Amino acid sequence: MVDMITPNFSRSEMACRCGCGLDYMDETFMEMLQKLRDKLGPLPISSGVRCEKHNEDSGGYPKSAHLQQGHGSKGADIKIFGPRSLALIEEARRLGFSGVGIAQKGKYNSRFIHLDTMPRQALWSY
Repeated sequence: MVDMITPNFSRSEMACRCGCGLDYMDETFMEMLQKLRDKLGPLPISSGVRCEKHNEDSGGYPKSAHLQQGHGSKGADIKIFGPRSLALIEEARRLGFSGVGIAQKGKYNSRFIHLDTMPRQALWSY
């Protein structure tokens, strides 16, 4: 049986990609991500929670929202490109996501949008 965090996101889908077993996501973040999915349809996750080593190996920010911070990871990267990207950004801001990172250059399969609920308002590009 698959261990689900929300109706559409599994614990394994959100787990650290290095295989360390870290999989704890912030409950409020996941509720917001589920609302976004309910509105836009499937949202393939390329990165959820990260352990410190995987975050460093991935070139992540040392205080990344992907790291577990008390109540779990408050960030995720969603594989998306094209017109759906703009719809995702608009709906994410409407739902209250505070951080939006946009990576829409290069090969389509490497494009993503980062979303988080860190205690600041931020918009950036990679």
